[in-house]
Amino acid sequence: MIRYEIFDGKKTYMFPNGELATPEVIKQKFPAVTMFPHVLEINGNVIQAVMELQATRQIMNIDNTLTDDKAVVEMTKKANQPPTPPPPTPEERLAAAAEFQNLMMLPDVEVQ
Repeated sequence: MIRYEIFDGKKTYMFPNGELATPEVIKQKFPAVTMFPHVLEINGNVIQAVMELQATRQIMNIDNTLTDDKAVVEMTKKANQPPTPPPPTPEERLAAAAEFQNLMMLPDVEVQ
């Protein structure tokens, strides 16, 4: 499960390559975290991404009136929703229509 957290400079995580992601290392690799609020995309204890909060809100269409903490909760919900199934293709719709027509053409049979 993916979760989002606001970077607070207190927790230690791991990068995908196995390197420890201490707050100091994160600040060194991503200096903007000291200037703007950032969210960490985390899977288990692994940081998958470090993203600026406002940009992430816009990308994920999160309401700007929500507080940062509530926005992070919404981001986590959106990231963990199952994907919506694709709409049927034209071929699938034609096949279903043809199958329905064939069923409707069958004669009525009474079962005794």
